[in-house]
Amino acid sequence: MFDFDNTLINASKTLDDANKSVLNKIQEDFETMNFKTFDSILEKAQKKFDSLDPIKRYRKLFYEIFAEESGINIGTEKINVYSEIFESHLINRMEFTEGVEEVLDRLKKRGLKIGLLTGEGLYPGLKKRTLAKFDYNEKFDVKIIARDNIPESKHSPEAFKKAAEMLKLKTGEILFIGDTPEIDIDNAKEAGMKTVLFDKYNEEKQKISKNKPDFIIEDLRNVYKILDSLNQELD
Repeated sequence: MFDFDNTLINASKTLDDANKSVLNKIQEDFETMNFKTFDSILEKAQKKFDSLDPIKRYRKLFYEIFAEESGINIGTEKINVYSEIFESHLINRMEFTEGVEEVLDRLKKRGLKIGLLTGEGLYPGLKKRTLAKFDYNEKFDVKIIARDNIPESKHSPEAFKKAAEMLKLKTGEILFIGDTPEIDIDNAKEAGMKTVLFDKYNEEKQKISKNKPDFIIEDLRNVYKILDSLNQELD
């Protein structure tokens, strides 16, 4: 079972590129806006946005907060345009992690069930639209968006237990691969799963988790070695 953001796709780079696209448009509209100013406003807006329950967010909210923090008279029409540029970039220009297609193909050939468990996204509906554009949807036996098609949050082990139930497996039969120690590793382990920290995009992040992952990899293709070692243990 895989996490999505920063595991199957390089979400951090896609997000950075989306912000750059918005900055380019804002600079067209407001010549005084430079990168340093934009970055400072973005950071303040992000803190306010992140403090809100994702389920209560909506598409235009981030740039409404951005407008407040900027002190610039950014009207509703421009807020709509910036929101559209940002969302379109996230959905249509995602970068896949190297080896994704190969890994999913080989896992299917082994006859293994494959699941995807991801968080609810920046605001309701965005993750569903993003996954709809993901090239490898047919490879998964289940695709789960926490607090969307299940009520449980990914910040709880209950979401991982529910994922196992939907795959018709025991949690101990599942290897969970994710990039965020305090969410993916801690909750998957507490649910009873074996865990793999994918650390390509988040170096040294494993140091802040309560529970140590069973394995750490920087290349998704190393999943094969882990599966082989687990099979040897069973033998």
